[in-house]
Amino acid sequence: MKQFPITFRTLLPLVFVLLTACSKKGDPGPKGDNGKDGNADVSVFNFGPQTVTTALNLTLNVSRGKVDSSLILVYYNPEAELESAWYPMPGVGSGATYETRFLIYQSAASPSAYTLAIRLMTPAGAPYVTPVKFRKVRVFLVPGNTFTNARQAAPVDYSDYAAVLRYYGIAAL
Repeated sequence: MKQFPITFRTLLPLVFVLLTACSKKGDPGPKGDNGKDGNADVSVFNFGPQTVTTALNLTLNVSRGKVDSSLILVYYNPEAELESAWYPMPGVGSGATYETRFLIYQSAASPSAYTLAIRLMTPAGAPYVTPVKFRKVRVFLVPGNTFTNARQAAPVDYSDYAAVLRYYGIAAL
């Protein structure tokens, strides 16, 4: 009878044990914690075909609190482009012949309504007077989840003369 090398004799049972152990299904572990929920309170306003000559005003029926606490994103689909082409505002328009800008302001208090004022400008900053057709305009209001007061305190109390001298390394007279 032929003798196998020691490594093969040792390896064969180990492979057999591993293959049989991996093929068996064990008990499921404990259920993990639920993940953090996403932001499901996003509002999307869709507007159909619009012709813009210098300015266009669109109405959003939304509360002041929602506007004040949200990121506002505006996109449009120019008729001169494919239906799948979305341009962001503000930005350079189709063909780089105009630029878009927008501002939003409360136009009615009760019920609350906001006007999205879209403006077309030449690259030099003058009003763009050639009519531009938009197939669609889409506005996203994405509420923030966390708010931080970004105001930073002054490095020194400017009302305290001695503190100002110390801060700037100035000798008192």
